[in-house]
Amino acid sequence: MASFLQKYRLFQGLCNGERAYTGPFYVTLDLTRRCNLSCLGCRFHSKESKGSALKDQDIMDFPFDWAERLFSEFRSLNTRMLFLMGDGEPFLYPRIFDVVHMAKKFGLHVTITTNGTLLDQVMAEHIVNSGLDAMHVSLWASSYEEYLKQYPGVDPVNFERVVNGMRILSSLKAKNQTKVPHIMLSNPVNRLNFQSLDKMIELAREVGADAIAFTPFKSNRGKLSHYGLTRCSQEDLCNRAPQLKRKIRQYSLGDNINRFILRYRFNDISDKLPCYIYWFHSRIKVDGTVLSCGRSELILGDLKKESFSDIWNGQAYRTLRNETLSSSGFKHRNEICDCEFCSFVQDNMSVHKIFKYLLPFRGCYAWLLRKKAT
Repeated sequence: MASFLQKYRLFQGLCNGERAYTGPFYVTLDLTRRCNLSCLGCRFHSKESKGSALKDQDIMDFPFDWAERLFSEFRSLNTRMLFLMGDGEPFLYPRIFDVVHMAKKFGLHVTITTNGTLLDQVMAEHIVNSGLDAMHVSLWASSYEEYLKQYPGVDPVNFERVVNGMRILSSLKAKNQTKVPHIMLSNPVNRLNFQSLDKMIELAREVGADAIAFTPFKSNRGKLSHYGLTRCSQEDLCNRAPQLKRKIRQYSLGDNINRFILRYRFNDISDKLPCYIYWFHSRIKVDGTVLSCGRSELILGDLKKESFSDIWNGQAYRTLRNETLSSSGFKHRNEICDCEFCSFVQDNMSVHKIFKYLLPFRGCYAWLLRKKAT
């Protein structure tokens, strides 16, 4: 969660119009392009839709010797949260626990998103000992039969590996009397599994997860639309939300139901909602390119050429901050970013809930600041 000081400086920057006075609230860092699965909806490894990771394809892993300088900059910028994921599986990164240890040394709250197939007793012990704060386990299926459909061409025994791995980790947490890492079972919802959400909730309880999260399937600009939910199915799912929430609460699990449903409503509200992501988030790819989010196609900087601090308040970021707050901001951002079911819609709404009252006076405030500076 962002501190009061971070929020104050965020709004200070918004009123200025371009310059951010605090670092991103959280950063997503891609560690590797290596993966041992070909998830049906993955735009990088699916056999139906292999996307192109940006720029240097020869770099498979984020260079470890960049990490210390980068995390030091995060601390200077007052960034507190780090999400480790990638175009591949983070636990295939050779020095994953060295990265976690270093991030913790610089005071970062660290979350890893994994497919869970590498979880075993040894891995679980490393995870608990590393001080990792949270782990999101992405699983597209709630049963062996469903797994066969969701992961074509992959050994279905992986389903049992994931389930047993989470059980091992939750048991080890209980044995060590620790609450970390916070385990969240994350279920991408598509046409093949949207009728099985109750089973996924049951599975989360059975494996000892602390929370369950559902995410809308993204069609990758229509390339995989045949796996997406119809509009009718989306509405049906939204109507089922209260029932799902009650069941989750019965098991004392955390959830993201409100955010999940809000993402399905995004298309209905997006044209009235500015995009504030350039003020609170960055996505750093394996090759060092910096984006606003994982669905953006616009490179804002390159760590091989400049520091993250310089990129964060560099010309590219400053220009986009100004443009996306304008009346034509939605059209502009939709040209450079795949905003379908935007995962940042709740963050944007939280900022806009307050800043919408200041937005009409933004130009006056920026003028006063310039006048004061001269």
